[in-house]
Amino acid sequence: MHEFNLNFWRRLPRQQRTTIIGSLFLLLLVFVYVVYYKHSTKSIEDIPYEQHLSVKNKEKQTWPKKQLQENQLSTARTFSTPTNDRQIAVRDGMRHAWKAYRTYAWGYDELEPISKTPSVWFGLGCTIVDAIDTLYIMNMTEEYNQAREWIKTSFNVDSTSVDKYNSHFEITIRLLGGLLSIYHLTMDEIFLKRATELGDRLLLNFNSLTGLPYTEINLKQNITNPSPPTSVLTTAEVGTVQLEMRDLSRITGDKKYENAADKSAATLHNQAKNDGLVSIAINSATGKFSGPIVTFGARGDSYYEYLLKQWLQTGQKRPSNQKHSNFFPDGVQQHLWRRAYPKEFYFVGELMDMTTFSPKMDHLACFLAGNMALGWNFHRSLTHLFDMAKNLTETCYQMYAQQPTGLSPEIAYFNIEPNSSKSSIIIHEGDTHNLLRPEVVESLYYMYHLTGDKIYQEWGWKIFQAFEKYSRIDNGYTTIGDVRNKSNVQPRNKMESFFLAETLKYLYLLFDTTNLFPFNQWVFNTEAHPLPIYSN
Repeated sequence: MHEFNLNFWRRLPRQQRTTIIGSLFLLLLVFVYVVYYKHSTKSIEDIPYEQHLSVKNKEKQTWPKKQLQENQLSTARTFSTPTNDRQIAVRDGMRHAWKAYRTYAWGYDELEPISKTPSVWFGLGCTIVDAIDTLYIMNMTEEYNQAREWIKTSFNVDSTSVDKYNSHFEITIRLLGGLLSIYHLTMDEIFLKRATELGDRLLLNFNSLTGLPYTEINLKQNITNPSPPTSVLTTAEVGTVQLEMRDLSRITGDKKYENAADKSAATLHNQAKNDGLVSIAINSATGKFSGPIVTFGARGDSYYEYLLKQWLQTGQKRPSNQKHSNFFPDGVQQHLWRRAYPKEFYFVGELMDMTTFSPKMDHLACFLAGNMALGWNFHRSLTHLFDMAKNLTETCYQMYAQQPTGLSPEIAYFNIEPNSSKSSIIIHEGDTHNLLRPEVVESLYYMYHLTGDKIYQEWGWKIFQAFEKYSRIDNGYTTIGDVRNKSNVQPRNKMESFFLAETLKYLYLLFDTTNLFPFNQWVFNTEAHPLPIYSN
């Protein structure tokens, strides 16, 4: 039989034998690729965090149901009606914003308050999902029930409205974060169901060779939008999705979400850094940081925020998270920390080519004051962290106080020349807008509840009054174009969902005499959605 087969092979024409050999070789290549791809996706499902960090011989991490239930909050939280005048005023502002949204944009993502028209983004009722925990915390029962009913009956990841590519990062922090938060506060299973539906779709986006999520996803089609090999990812976007996926694993008992989060975190942790500082860009093919710009503003900010918060979320048990969250403040102090003149305002600038300093600070970067204060709370021996947090908080407040409207511009530059006649804070023409952002009142919230110093409440009240005077209109609140011009602030017809989800929430919490979310029990995601801290 073997001899017959051999003779048969020899009788075949040379060209036919070549074709057969080529086909077999092609099949072998396909087999090798399939095995490799299967291994790369298996790493998301089955390889625990410490193995991602090249630690050998660790057992697979799982969460037994008994342990899981002990770690998560088992009863719904209740919040009382506000009694102090400032909290009542903030809640009235929330009611005003919500009424306008419900009247003119119900079920759509955001409201355009001047034209009284809805704005479409995700197609998933972003303002409803993003703001529902704020409604619940403020004890706005009627409005909360409206939001809950919509999420129960109309939130649908298979809707035609979501048949498009959307930002993986924004969907995670606003929608998944919002659903997880309101589940923890109410223990209402409908929110866990919706969070799981959404998390299952988002999980697909982590199936990259590096483990870093793709930038965009089509939720309805359940397909990713893979980045070309030559493209770059944004550091903040891929480094700010881990809290939410990890929390989803802890409340479902399904480790696949946390393993995806851990693999992406490990990829980022394993890259070279400059005293803890990194570029705002990442090569999509290699997972390595690339590009010359270092900033705590746009595209860099929340990557650093989540270094500390991941360590807190996991009960301060992850040494790699602790290492990196401890390290970057030293890099800030060494490379980015400067004093302005003539006023003694300390700020965090940027590096434009990893070495050239720019005295530019985004409003977004003001989160860092609260983040450093929170870090100091768990490392009280690091007094320089608190000193930096205190100084930066004052500077960020002065970005408001120095403007005629009492509202901050989107970007500020600082005079770092001692003998110059320039003002300490310099505003360029293209940076005069205010987007109702939360970062400064967020840091005021941390500073007040960590120190008890009422100056932070006073500053927050002045900021809220400025919003009331210059951003509040008949149908909600609007971003404005010029914080320097009291007679014409140039309203921009946009009410951001984060104004309800973050800015008003942090103001409300700031004005409470007690901290409603103790820092050793809760951690806020970057969209101000509180998530519980786990003991393991």
